[in-house]
Amino acid sequence: MLNLLLESERAGAVALEQLAGEVEAEKLRRFLLGARDEEARNAQSLEALIRDNGGTPSDKVGPFAARVAALESVRDRLNLMSRGQEWVARKAEEALALAPPDPIHDYLQAMANRHRAEVEWGRAEVIRLLNADK
Repeated sequence: MLNLLLESERAGAVALEQLAGEVEAEKLRRFLLGARDEEARNAQSLEALIRDNGGTPSDKVGPFAARVAALESVRDRLNLMSRGQEWVARKAEEALALAPPDPIHDYLQAMANRHRAEVEWGRAEVIRLLNADK
């Protein structure tokens, strides 16, 4: 389950990097690059958590990045990114049921909470930034 989350965080970072390169609005680009950096930090943390607990981190990138890239409009891509955040939050919450009460459990709880908050904040911020460019 941790490797699934790791691959998903990597895919999110790739998708955000690609999307930021296609956005003309500087504020929106900075927002997307900040989100990309957060996804990359999550991936690094998951890699360390897997290693520290005797596992082997996957070296794969999940299929989400390709799904985002396949969409035509920036708005559609941003909407899918938001749904992706919700999916990761749900998967982290599912993994909580399997995790013993230790650093893995604590990390998964924090990760789920961050992704839930990012969904709400991200939607509002994207709407604000898209409307500012009209």
